[in-house]
Amino acid sequence: MLKPTNNGSWVLKDAGPHLPDPAATGPYRPFATDPGWKEAWWWLGIPLLVAIWLIVTWRIAPDWYSKWIIPEGYGILEFSQFVTVLIALGIAVRLLFKPFVRKRPFVLTVTIIGALSCFYIAGEEMSWGQHFFHWNTPEYWAMVNRQEETNLHNAYAVFEKWPRAILETGVVIGGILVPLAAAFVSRVRANRLSLFLPPAALLPTAVIAMGLKLADLLDQGGHSGMLIQRPSEAIESYLYYFIFAYLVVYTRRIAALEVAEQAKVQ
Repeated sequence: MLKPTNNGSWVLKDAGPHLPDPAATGPYRPFATDPGWKEAWWWLGIPLLVAIWLIVTWRIAPDWYSKWIIPEGYGILEFSQFVTVLIALGIAVRLLFKPFVRKRPFVLTVTIIGALSCFYIAGEEMSWGQHFFHWNTPEYWAMVNRQEETNLHNAYAVFEKWPRAILETGVVIGGILVPLAAAFVSRVRANRLSLFLPPAALLPTAVIAMGLKLADLLDQGGHSGMLIQRPSEAIESYLYYFIFAYLVVYTRRIAALEVAEQAKVQ
């Protein structure tokens, strides 16, 4: 709010702690728009029920699981991955047109990275349209692509292992370690970078994704039996759901900052 000074000018009245806007100075207060227990149906219920459904389906109907859940392109998991990331791409692209985002270089950079990441993932998952339109892979590319598809991640490890390793590391740090740290140190949710930190609500998705990853590693090492067939597909589904949920919360926070910014000049 604005208040008059003795010399007739106006200054911004101190309204207490600000929301974590990278363009503002502290002190800061946590976002009140982050998901709570009233929304547990999507940040806890869906990840948990999907994990149970995959494990039970694989145990009681392995043939149906192999036929409908894990096939390339049209399987339930891979197609849902594409849809999830495509929606996330739409969210990120829409944010790029917001004046609030465009006038903050770091916010804009993070949003661009999110949009480009979603674009790359969506394109690669459907081999840039080949799974829809069924064109033939050029002979020279089929020789270097292990599945003879028109994508990059099945041709060179740098386009699959590195991006996935970065994403998994980000999920562990942002989805597990940050919420745990925030539970003991309140400042984690009230500092200049809090806008970009995943909310506590993404902890179940991150834990399930890494739990499936651990189960897969134990199976490959001969230390346990197979939890589900092709666990990599299930892991990817949770990683992409994490991206989608992160962008949803990121959008909410930016909207809250926009409202707070408008309130300052009124």
